Amino acid sequence: YHMKKIVFIFLSIFSSIILLEFLSRFVGVSPWQYAESDNPIIYESDESLGWKAKEGSYLINLKSSPKSKMRISIGEKGNRLSGRANLNPKNPSIIFIGGSFTQGWGINDQDTFASKIQDYYKDFYVYNFAQAGYGGVQSLATLDQQIKQIKQTKLVVYGFIEHHEYRNVARSSWLATLSKYSRRGYSENPKIPYATIDENDNLKIYPPISYLHLPLREKSAIITLIEKVYMKQISRKRKEFQKPVTKRIILEMSEISKKNDSEFLVVILDWSNNFSNNEYKNYLKSKNINYVDCKISLNEATLVPGDYHPNGKGHSLYKDCINSFIIEKNLLF
Repeated sequence: YHMKKIVFIFLSIFSSIILLEFLSRFVGVSPWQYAESDNPIIYESDESLGWKAKEGSYLINLKSSPKSKMRISIGEKGNRLSGRANLNPKNPSIIFIGGSFTQGWGINDQDTFASKIQDYYKDFYVYNFAQAGYGGVQSLATLDQQIKQIKQTKLVVYGFIEHHEYRNVARSSWLATLSKYSRRGYSENPKIPYATIDENDNLKIYPPISYLHLPLREKSAIITLIEKVYMKQISRKRKEFQKPVTKRIILEMSEISKKNDSEFLVVILDWSNNFSNNEYKNYLKSKNINYVDCKISLNEATLVPGDYHPNGKGHSLYKDCINSFIIEKNLLF
């Protein structure tokens, strides 16, 4: 009798799992799928930043038609090189921080707007510390680390896009995206530090976290659903902090720059919500922080084919906008 009862319970549980799996797939939930890649590993894990580019020169296959490649070269500090020889690192410096738009994903070293700025200011050494996937938290930490080591930094430029808000508080959708593309250039599943505002109205930064990874996620839709529900639950309260966190991050970037006798400039590279865009501009004005709106029309003429990253032409437009502001406000001399 006891054995029959055990078998009945087991079959009931098994049947329920099968039914739930079927229902999950019926409503559109699928087992986890990674975006595969045959490209080299260019990012290594970092205890505080989550990840950063490792030194070397890499040829990356791009998902474009016709197929194309990009050359990305990384210096010993994790910075993307400009592709220019005979530069003197003892010269006064310009530091760029930000995400993939500033790093120049999809184009060669010499085509990024940071590199084009280097061409214009040959008596300066340009450090491009932007990293694909970085938001404000990682950019702030990078700036804090590097500006202490790099003497004579005259200007810090933060390439700012709307999506940095999501990244700054580790929204579950962003963690899921990082996990999906974790096999495209990362040594392991990417983790990101995130921030909130504490009870004393101070910026509080937490150690890097990643998306939940449960066994059988690539086989079972139920597992995928459990992961998604769990991640949404633990991150839902962080959404309300994304704007105040982002503003505080930019303010701290400005203060770090001032402490190191550097000018600071926020460059708006991409933004779709005009109301939100104006809110940030008003905030920057109130804090006397330099900013310039360099948003361009991102279309077939200015994008890498098959990708949502600016091409060489787009970067030339960014360079012209940034440089005009630098000259107008006399930020380097």
